[in-house]
Amino acid sequence: MPLTRRTLLAALPAAALAGCARERPLQVAVVWSGDELRRFLGVVKEYGRPVHVFSAGDNIAAVLRGPAEEVIPDVAVIPRLGLLFDPTIGPRIRPWTGDHRQQEFWRGLVTPPGSHEELGAWFKLAHKSLVWHRAGEYTPPADLTSWQPTPGSVAIGAADGWVLSDWFENVLLAFAPEVYGGLFPPGLPGNPDWWSAPQVADALELLGTIWRGAFTPEQARRALTMQFHDSIFDVFAYRTAAVVAAPDFALPVIEHYGGKGVAAHFRFPAYGSNPAPLVVGGDVAVTMRDGPAHAVEFVNWLTRPRASGEHDALTGWIADGGFLTPFTPPSHELLRGPAQELNAADNAHYDLSDRLIGGLEGGDGRGLWRVLTELFTDVAANEVDPATAAGAARDKLVAGSKEGAL
Repeated sequence: MPLTRRTLLAALPAAALAGCARERPLQVAVVWSGDELRRFLGVVKEYGRPVHVFSAGDNIAAVLRGPAEEVIPDVAVIPRLGLLFDPTIGPRIRPWTGDHRQQEFWRGLVTPPGSHEELGAWFKLAHKSLVWHRAGEYTPPADLTSWQPTPGSVAIGAADGWVLSDWFENVLLAFAPEVYGGLFPPGLPGNPDWWSAPQVADALELLGTIWRGAFTPEQARRALTMQFHDSIFDVFAYRTAAVVAAPDFALPVIEHYGGKGVAAHFRFPAYGSNPAPLVVGGDVAVTMRDGPAHAVEFVNWLTRPRASGEHDALTGWIADGGFLTPFTPPSHELLRGPAQELNAADNAHYDLSDRLIGGLEGGDGRGLWRVLTELFTDVAANEVDPATAAGAARDKLVAGSKEGAL
């Protein structure tokens, strides 16, 4: 996405100024808005030096790639892992030199192939293989093939491309882990040839079949206008649907609108004898090369493990739910299991759409998100045969993978 003046102006609304005095504030770019941004501002206000936080939203890639170097921040907290290895952004990042050790799986994600230098430190983790329902009102399916939802029983905020992408990633990882792993083999460069594998079309067909069963055409057209939060309401506020597949950070929304103690979750179903999928995400803090020396100090302060019994704005955020870290276990009973799974990282793979760059790079109306929105529309709203729609979607993914690195 080119960095136009409009893009720049959209990225710059100042969100907070912490600290004081005449020292130039550290410029920190994030993607959050709303309550997440408010909580992050509460965290950085406890830092002892001036910090200016701004939300770049979906324009974070344009800001970091931009020819307008004056808007490149000193620090960025990035959810899209692929941006660390972007040919323009990657050389602008200063390798991390922190004094706390990251867990091997997470350390490997931020280390370029053939290198021992970590590019950043994890600030926030996300478990993206959870399915939420009202406690005591739903029996989880035994496996993926037996998950045959009836129309209206599943809520999906299909207006958000990342929601559809999370569905696809869970189905692909459950059905064909060799393909998911082959696209981004640990310690090696990505391999886009895996998009041509027949298992991709099979996984898309399986996904399309589930979506086809879960919606009438009218319900599907409504789902295409709904965002993530709306799908939570359908299960826990309006009680019109039974389940919603959503990350751990859905919990505060559930409890705010549905009440405490109303929710339960199960792991996204496995396929046959394959292990259950674990799709993970997160936000990694990086220091840009042209930033001041104390930018490194800030990243280390931000991402450091909290001592037992330590209380600050971050531990308060963790205690309220919706925030998992590599080091501090959550106090909420519903999040302890997901947090342990993130640390164990068995069959864990990073969110695919957040790793992609080039023709399949995510974003509303673009790349993988667009392909999956069209698949959802075809099978659920237009009643196209799932196998036919899946074949068309696979062809789009193969074509898109040729436009850039993956």
